[in-house]
Amino acid sequence: MLQQIQETMKKCNTCEELLPLTEFHKNKNSKDGHMHRCKKCRVYENFEQHKRNNPRRMWVNGRYISTRHPLYKPGRYKNFEDAAFSSLAKYELSVEGQVYVITNPNFPDWVKVGMAIDAEDRLNNYQTSSPFRDYVLQYYYDVNNRREAESQAHTELQKSYERRGEWFKCTPEEARVVVSSTAEEYK
Repeated sequence: MLQQIQETMKKCNTCEELLPLTEFHKNKNSKDGHMHRCKKCRVYENFEQHKRNNPRRMWVNGRYISTRHPLYKPGRYKNFEDAAFSSLAKYELSVEGQVYVITNPNFPDWVKVGMAIDAEDRLNNYQTSSPFRDYVLQYYYDVNNRREAESQAHTELQKSYERRGEWFKCTPEEARVVVSSTAEEYK
């Protein structure tokens, strides 16, 4: 009985499940004539490897970027600036992006309202200038024209709060109210 089970079943080296031999591809070089991984594990592994190695995909800082992204260009990049400089024409023409609110505990009463194609990538750029990596992305909103949306948000914030460049003396919540209402107009 045990001999029959051993002849018709096999343990997958990847998922470690005991499966019927029909769940394994054939391999004439193997002792039992079957692969050491089951069909499901091989399919999954091939899919994951294809995702990583597909030359038509764009990766920025280890994160997959959709082909619909305005700066899409196949390849692997550290940040969007690297991707943008490799396709500078697209960067200049691209108006879509995000308007964001960033804070830093070293400036407790101030928030930065800015624009970028990708707010998280912009945050990473700020982190390189801070030895404590203490900038925090509080909010961000997708907009169809990042430059105009940022400019309008700055104009609205300036009416009520002290301004220094892109930094405003207000709470993140106060900035969020203004930025979110501006972003609604640019959806």
